[in-house]
Amino acid sequence: RVKYSINVYGSISEQPIFDNIANLFIPSTVDACYQHDGAGLPEGIKLGNGKWNTTGHQDRIVKVDSAALTTFANLYDEPGTPALRARLPAIHAGTLSSVLRKLSQYPKRFADLADDYFATVMFDETYAQRDGTITRRPNNNHEFASTPQDWVLSGPHFFVANPYNKTPRRVSTEKGHYDNIDLETLPDDYLPRSNYIPMADKAEYLRRTPRVSWVEKGRTAAKPVTDYFRLIFSNYVSISGERTTRPVIGPTGVAHVNAVSSIIFKESRYLPDIGGTMSSLVIDFFVKTAGMAHLWMNQLTRIPVLLNSELLRCRFLALNCLTSHYAPLWEHVYNPDFIYQIWRQPNNPRLPHDFWKDLTGNWTRHCAMRSDYARRMALVEIDVLVAQALGLTLDELQLIYRVQFPVMQGYERDTWYDINGRIVFTNSKGLVGVGLPRKGARATPVTCVTTPDGKTTVGRHGWEDLYKNEVFLVPDGTTVDMTVTDDTLPGGPRQVTRTFTAPFAKASREDDYKVAWAFFEANKPAEMTST
Repeated sequence: RVKYSINVYGSISEQPIFDNIANLFIPSTVDACYQHDGAGLPEGIKLGNGKWNTTGHQDRIVKVDSAALTTFANLYDEPGTPALRARLPAIHAGTLSSVLRKLSQYPKRFADLADDYFATVMFDETYAQRDGTITRRPNNNHEFASTPQDWVLSGPHFFVANPYNKTPRRVSTEKGHYDNIDLETLPDDYLPRSNYIPMADKAEYLRRTPRVSWVEKGRTAAKPVTDYFRLIFSNYVSISGERTTRPVIGPTGVAHVNAVSSIIFKESRYLPDIGGTMSSLVIDFFVKTAGMAHLWMNQLTRIPVLLNSELLRCRFLALNCLTSHYAPLWEHVYNPDFIYQIWRQPNNPRLPHDFWKDLTGNWTRHCAMRSDYARRMALVEIDVLVAQALGLTLDELQLIYRVQFPVMQGYERDTWYDINGRIVFTNSKGLVGVGLPRKGARATPVTCVTTPDGKTTVGRHGWEDLYKNEVFLVPDGTTVDMTVTDDTLPGGPRQVTRTFTAPFAKASREDDYKVAWAFFEANKPAEMTST
């Protein structure tokens, strides 16, 4: 199937050099692709039933020519890499080639910030324990970090735009020993448990802490990276997982192990700009197509970035600034125009429509997005903002989602929200313990179901007691109180009651993309941007 067209001098003709098909699981898919008539769009990596896609489609055959190789070299390789030596990305459909071309042509790149940032992996998880810089928290120590300086961040602590995703359990010996944190009840000064404890000698610990590459005016030495708010992301990426880099803002004082990287910016306003861009599906798509298990700074600097967009900046800040530890950053970057934002679905009852207008320049807990539905919607709008800025079309954004994010699609198809925007049920493996279990059993939490007529039923209900075979089994206005044991906050395990109120509904990312796209497209002249 490979068709070479390289002349004797080694230059490349404009004819296709070879055909490429990525994400193959069985050989027969190759023949099916060449036999396909080209009608319709190809399915994604997985089908709607969750099974791997082995069907053929003509657009799965990516024609690689000199222009494509030049695009690949510009996106994935060191500057100056010849087109013939370009890294070959895993492109699932030929239609997506236009997305890569647009990414390569966007004029603003991370690398353009030049000396205005400093990156570090901080402490090597093995060697830092060996030399005593950090020590593993013993099983009999169940305490939470008392200050950010006591927090050594690990990968499970955070997810996309959420620095408080999970906390380690009191005994944490496996990577799955983490519990999800309820952002709606998060104390203003909250810090999670840390699996590592910094050394007792604070002066020596500070000496071992990396320092930025610049010296601020009025100082004689560079400051440690822990004096700054930082963009934190995972450098061990799962190409087949739900998301890859998972960028968040880390508070001052916090350290981290080398499975994680952090970036400090001379200009703190760039922090939400780069973080917001990286949190979009478009940049996640770029990372996934690179096919690398590790994302290092030399690859990250090639991504396009959307700078000075207040639309992007306010959303990423509101997603991250969840506690008072972020107050200095919020108050420094806050723009009074934030209050003029509106949700793109003004009649959606699951969105907090007073959120934007109630924002203040002084941080309060109301400056942070906390409900599951609102946080999801903010990320949807970030996807659209970044896609439009990079020159993509709505069809291209939707195709990226359909093709490259099968795990995310599977979760969205079976995640349900109550009328207040709280997840009542989800099949997400990253949200174990969130919402009701699928089926009630003796080991599941106690629930109390109250219908609008005042009738109550106490039991151990599951989601299928409320919705089954595409039929809701309870009327609108029904409340479900679920009592669980929670050990994610200081003070020891306690009983908490979480309430879910019908009607319940799913959300469609593709439908939400359409609505947000139309609004932002129609209001482009009114976009708020700073210089």
